[in-house]
Amino acid sequence: MSFENGGQGMSVCQPQHQLQLKVTAVPQVYMASSNEQRAKDAIERAEKDGREPGLGEIIWHPLDLKDPRDAKSSAEAFLKKESKLDILINNAAMITDLGNPQKNVDGISESMAINYLGPFVFTRTLLPLLESTAATGDDVRIVNIGSDGHQKVSYFDYGSKEAWNHPFRWSLVPTLERYKYSKLAVHLWTNNLAQRLTTENSKVFVVLVHPGAIMSDGAVNSLNTLPFPSFWVWLLNKSMHPQNQGAFAPVFAACAPRDDPQLFHGAYILPPNVSAPQAKYAMDEGIQQQLFAYTETLLKELGV
Repeated sequence: MSFENGGQGMSVCQPQHQLQLKVTAVPQVYMASSNEQRAKDAIERAEKDGREPGLGEIIWHPLDLKDPRDAKSSAEAFLKKESKLDILINNAAMITDLGNPQKNVDGISESMAINYLGPFVFTRTLLPLLESTAATGDDVRIVNIGSDGHQKVSYFDYGSKEAWNHPFRWSLVPTLERYKYSKLAVHLWTNNLAQRLTTENSKVFVVLVHPGAIMSDGAVNSLNTLPFPSFWVWLLNKSMHPQNQGAFAPVFAACAPRDDPQLFHGAYILPPNVSAPQAKYAMDEGIQQQLFAYTETLLKELGV
């Protein structure tokens, strides 16, 4: 499980443990992050917070989601390490660009590259391993971290690089609009993936999660760029949840028994671990297909 929220990170778990927490093998958790020191700091915090002996280890795995080539090579490196993968949690979230949007080497908005395209490539590359693990009878899951902000998007074009780089210039808070736009892309992708896996009779289980409004390290770092940062941190602490609570809903999605009535293939889970409907445009198959088609076209152009 990734303990970093508001940054580049995702988690891969191997090998399988039973969902009743009856451990059949020592689990390993890979914390994928572009920054080794931040990952090691997070691992150290997990150790200090009381990770019990015998629960396996947490391992840093290099991954830079800004570049889809790196996302692919990172996944390929994992494939050389492990022969099983039970749970993949796509936890990446560039929450704010501080009003200064940047593009990656391919001219793609970093919010779309980090929040959507990188995880898409990483997951696509690992999917054969997920499928082969599920074929052995293990409970295999993909947990994508979405956002309830996807409910408040007003721009729905995902069919070109220009659309992906839409500046939201006339919005009150453009950086927030870019974030919500990228998170709607995650919802569209996840819903499309769940449907495609169902059509293919796949045993891989796909779930979307909104972790809640979390006062993460990333949120605090963003607030520290504002005038009077201590005031904003104090104010938002009144309405946002502590950072550790950001893991509650993702852990539920990853580990709760499949017979839990709130948990099903394609479910959207919100705190306190309940399923909820998504915005109607997140379920729109036309928009889903537009995003998927352009993503495939772009990756083909990039040779990824």
